[in-house]
Amino acid sequence: MKVLVTDTVSEAGISLLRKEKDLQVEVRLGFSRDELLEAVAGADGMLTRSGTPLDAEVLGAAKKLRAVARAGVGVDNIDLAAASRRGIVVINAPTGNTLAATEHTLAMMLSLVRKVPQAWNSLSMGEWKRSRFMGMQLSGKRLLVIGLGRIGTQVALRCRAFGMEVSAYDPYISKEKADRAGVRLLDDLAGALSLADAVTLHVPLTAETRRLLDAQLLKACKRGAFLVNCARGGLVDEEAVADGVRSGLLAGAAFDVFDGEPVRTDHPLLAPDIREKVILTPHIGANTEEAQSAVAVIAASNLAAALLGRPYEHAVNLPFSEQLLSDGRRAYLSLARKMGYLAAHLLREPVKEIRVTLRGPLFSKGDDPICFEVPYHYSPFTVAGLKGMLEVSHGPEVNYMSAPLLATDKGIAVEESRGEGGTYKNLLEVTISAEGSREGVTVAGTVTEEGRQRVVNLNGYWIEFVPEGTVLLFSNHDRPGVIGKVGTILGEAGSNIANFALGRKNGSGLAVGALQIDNDIPLKVIETFKADADLLWAVKVNFSEAL
Repeated sequence: MKVLVTDTVSEAGISLLRKEKDLQVEVRLGFSRDELLEAVAGADGMLTRSGTPLDAEVLGAAKKLRAVARAGVGVDNIDLAAASRRGIVVINAPTGNTLAATEHTLAMMLSLVRKVPQAWNSLSMGEWKRSRFMGMQLSGKRLLVIGLGRIGTQVALRCRAFGMEVSAYDPYISKEKADRAGVRLLDDLAGALSLADAVTLHVPLTAETRRLLDAQLLKACKRGAFLVNCARGGLVDEEAVADGVRSGLLAGAAFDVFDGEPVRTDHPLLAPDIREKVILTPHIGANTEEAQSAVAVIAASNLAAALLGRPYEHAVNLPFSEQLLSDGRRAYLSLARKMGYLAAHLLREPVKEIRVTLRGPLFSKGDDPICFEVPYHYSPFTVAGLKGMLEVSHGPEVNYMSAPLLATDKGIAVEESRGEGGTYKNLLEVTISAEGSREGVTVAGTVTEEGRQRVVNLNGYWIEFVPEGTVLLFSNHDRPGVIGKVGTILGEAGSNIANFALGRKNGSGLAVGALQIDNDIPLKVIETFKADADLLWAVKVNFSEAL
């Protein structure tokens, strides 16, 4: 089998591939578009970095391609949907550059608060202006880490060694994990920002985290705070950051990643009037010899395993063909994923347990066409529920192979049970609960004889709606005028209601509503709902992200 290497990758990874007698390695760099289209035609596997665009056209030309390995974390250069449709496994190396990214974050933070690049520039021009470069020491200051994953945790540990008081905002991390890292876990981002002398981001870029720090939220920052982003471009409103630096709200900003790369010359953070307070690097967080060797070895070893039929890790897309499922089972696999996705939106706390109950003859254990590798003996529907649930916190890169492993890493207990059908011939239930929660959130769904998915129960409220598009879920006091008020709020915001469903509990005085909206729902609408005395809570769920 032929493996095509199309970017500069550490020799450690290439050597590993060459040792496999069944693999033929060809290293070709500097492709033109036409050359790339021609070269991929004969490749069974590819080892790349970010410089090779594997879009739908290129993947379509790769008639034999079975697996692509990215020597790094980000797979923005690969069309994951196109790869999945063609049965091409996409693999990354998420652990190899953890220390490199951690150390670059610290380098940026230290350089920012001590104005190191600016001082060097001044000195190199023959100046000696010591008083111009008065800095801030980190010891005794408050650091906010947004995202307490692998890199965020390592940054927190090192900043604690500097003598900093470290807190974290991460709705999907348990208090136990934060405690082990010596970090105070905060549940209000705006409040956390108001206390921090320095802020650093370490979260993936998802629909939920895009513009996580927008212009409005940045106003909550403590005046004179420093902001560091070495995670992903798009997490922060960069123009708002520039304005914050300009106004003095932020004492400085350090960025290694940007919403658009390469950075254009008129980027707001390159403005001359803020240059003395800004440090920018060209996405070099992973650029150490050690990290590049590690990611190359991880990517190459998993690529070889995928091609040669051995167990492998870090697949970021669908590792099996859904064509193995009947149409009916495929509908329930998709529904299970949406149920997990919906439940996670409703809980909004770190999940400690997920229970998936499969009721009805369709879920007969002996008839499952997919068997997942040990040690995980869950049905595909349970794994799909896990995937949907974890996508809310970890983005669409969570896949059916990694979801059980990720749940284990996060200390999430997984329980699967089966039972007889009742009112519905086949019914799928997903229950998730947080630490210390007795009830949690339970959602149930079914698929009609016509193949239409339906959510039929939310926490004991019998309600029926289609889990598609944008759905606004809310709870309200069950009294006259409330539903009319809901319609008025949405109408004034320009949101058109396509479908409406209401569920009630006798004697509770409460109801649950589901509104399917033709267009997106502005954040201000959600805030208006939450502020209304007749409405108890409101959550927007975009099921288009869970397809």
